[in-house]
Order: sequence, then structure tokens, then C-alpha cells
Amino acid sequence: MTDLDVLIVGGGCHGAGLLHDLASRRIKGVHLVEEKSLSSGTSSRSTKLVHGGLRYLEHLMQWPLVHEALTERTLLLRVLKGLVQPLPFVLPVFKGDRPAWMLRTGLFIYDSMAGNSGLPVSRRLTPEQMFEAAPYLNKDRMLQQSDGAFLYYDAQMLDDVIVKIAAAAAQKLGATYEENATVSGIAPLNAGQGFRVIIRNSAGERQVTARCVVNAAGAWANANLIRWGITPHIRCLLNQGSHILFKKSAVASAKTENSAACLLQNKDKRVVFFIPWNGQWLLGTTESVLPAREPRGLKPTPEEIQYLLDAAHLNLDIDTSDEHIAERFAGVRTMPVAERQRVMSGLQMRSEWIENPFSSPAYLQSNEGLNISSLSRETIIDETVQGMFSIYGGKYTTYRAECEKLGNRISRLLQKGGQSMTGTAESWFIGELLNESPELFKSLPETRII
Repeated sequence: MTDLDVLIVGGGCHGAGLLHDLASRRIKGVHLVEEKSLSSGTSSRSTKLVHGGLRYLEHLMQWPLVHEALTERTLLLRVLKGLVQPLPFVLPVFKGDRPAWMLRTGLFIYDSMAGNSGLPVSRRLTPEQMFEAAPYLNKDRMLQQSDGAFLYYDAQMLDDVIVKIAAAAAQKLGATYEENATVSGIAPLNAGQGFRVIIRNSAGERQVTARCVVNAAGAWANANLIRWGITPHIRCLLNQGSHILFKKSAVASAKTENSAACLLQNKDKRVVFFIPWNGQWLLGTTESVLPAREPRGLKPTPEEIQYLLDAAHLNLDIDTSDEHIAERFAGVRTMPVAERQRVMSGLQMRSEWIENPFSSPAYLQSNEGLNISSLSRETIIDETVQGMFSIYGGKYTTYRAECEKLGNRISRLLQKGGQSMTGTAESWFIGELLNESPELFKSLPETRII
């Protein structure tokens, strides 16, 4: 007899989301182990958006992902009121870039995919209306280089708060979790009966058994497998993305509470976001490959900061001096490279990989000629060995839906549990948690120190 039905490793949006999903099905014996604190990794270092991904419409194969994300955007706006809120976006029409008819077509498809979302549909803006919606824009640049703009809607969130609330709601439903603990070893039991797991924390080591294990550690997923002596199937590219959080005072011409967000075009024609967030201004993000290193302690590189500042100087009426910068932070996206699956099959595990898993073939050391922007943000769930699932990639926006899909698989495997209830407001206990633990609802900068 096993101690647990499910052990989850990793306390980001997928780990906490799956804990919540399984608990909402009334499956008992579900426990999560997080090495640091909940949401201390990538799930607190995002661009804070709940969105379909308008730019993904340029890649036909990613349309199903956009549709799923827009469906989830509608659901999260409904069940997490206050934590997920509508956000208007200004999309300038830059001369010499995507023409107005193309942007209009893309926005029409975007609105159509969203269906009855409860958000306003997109519309064309005159230059005057553009500056009214986004008064922080550089007027000289926009008048010379743009032909008005479009206005469309997405949503934004308190990313680290959602993770903490999901875990707290799961706890109310009978699940458990612990922080500052690691899973230092996993060994399969006989005849596919589950796994023997070693958990280490400040009090020492203990052993538990679990029928099912879920490796939801994001950038550390393959590193976990290698340290556990299990060969990964999915090769990953670790993609660092950096942001600058400006104080409210950085923009004298606009107020955060009544300004739209904006998609800004840098000199290389890549788009970055400028977003009013939590009373401040958020600018991001960059894309660069993180080779052969432990992702903890990430900091934006000088080149990334300069790239973002260049975009700000080009497009915004903003003071970028240090006194107006609240924070610079970096996160890492885990991007599964599907066509390079199973590249480690047949390879003998090397001791240096165990010492530094990020130097192993499980992680790309360069983009290897791939266009990072065109890589899919879809989630891949791999049954690495029987009864063990590893989660790769994905968008924060779709985390709940992907956890529901995996929850369905686990429920069938265990032959227990009902329907997922995470799509209902009742399963989140927002009112109760706000009264009992108001500190959970505060987005904390220190959670971004990984």
C-alpha cells in the first residue's frame, strides 16, 4: 500500500494548478514538494498577461493554442475576478511593417476565436485616439512612423498570487504541500506499483511511496530526471526573458490607472510589451538562449537591459534613469523542441551530467538555427516512465486547462476521482481566503528572487 496517490514536484503554476485540480476531484493523498517557495521560479517572473497570443496567429499550427488560451482567458476573468482583469491594448500601425489590413484581419480572427468573451471587440483608432489611450507614447515617433493604431483587449494577472491561491484552495480541499524541500531520489517499486521517494528538508530525510509522480519543475524538469537516474525523452531550449519594472514616476504624461497597454516595435521589428501593472509600468520581454547553467539566480544581462531601454527610448516619453526603476528581473521559459525528442535514448548517463544536468544533451546549448519566436508555446506532457509524468513548456494562460487534461489522465490511471472543478469560482474560496489570509493576495517582489 502506498502513502500517496500523487506526488507533485514543483510549486509553479503547473504544480500548484495540478494540486488544485486533483484536490477538486476529491482525490485524497495528493502532496506537492517545492524546493524554494511557491511561485518562486518562472511563475512569478512573467509579463503578467492572460492572453491568447495575438502574434501566434502568424503561425497556422499555433491557432489551436490561441483558441485554447482565449477560452481560458474568458474563464479566468470569470472565476478569478480581481486577480485577472481586462486590459486594453494599443497596437500601432507602423509604416513599412504589417499593413493595417493585415492587423485588422488578425484582430477579427482573434475576436472571433474568443467568442462571447465579455470583452469589447477591437476597433481602429485615429492618431488622436491613440494618444488618448496611451499618452505615454513618443508623439514625434508615432506621428512620423505610424498610421494610427488599433485597440483590442486581453487581460492581466497577479501571477504569483494565483499560484499561492491555487495551493491554498487545494489545501482546503484536502491536499497538502511543503516548501523548502527537495525530492532527492525516486525509485520505481516492483511491478509498476508506484515509486519510493526520498524527500529532504531542514529536518532531514524521509521516505514515502506514491502511486504516481508528476515532475512539474519547469526549467528543472529534465535536471530532476537526470539526477533521479531517468533518461528524459524531451529535449528543451531554455529561453531567458527579462523585464524592467518602472516606478509610476517614470512616466509624467500618463497615469497607470487609466492608460492602455501597448505593443512597441524595436529597431529589429520585434515587439515588446509596455504595460501598466500594479501601479507601476512593466516593460518586456527579451528572448535569449540560456546555455549549460543552473537557472537559479538569473539576472538580466546588460545586453537585455539595453535592448529594452532602446525600445523605451524609441517609442515612449519616459524617464529611464535608475531612480525611476523599481526592479529588473529575468525568468526562463522552458521550450520543448518536439522534433528533437528522444535524442538521449540509448545514451549512457555520464557523471558530469548528474553534476550539471544543464550541460547534458537534454538541454540545447544554442538555438541551433531555430527561430525562438516561432517555436510553439504549447504544453507537452510526457509519460517519462509508467506512472511518472513530466510537464514541458506551455503558457501561463493555459495552465489550468493543461492541468485538467493531466488530471483526467491521472484520474483514469488511479481509477478514482470525479470531474475537475477548477473552472468554478466555488473551488477557489476567494472570499474565505481573503478574510483568513489577506497576505496571500499581495504580489511580492521578493518572490522573483530565484
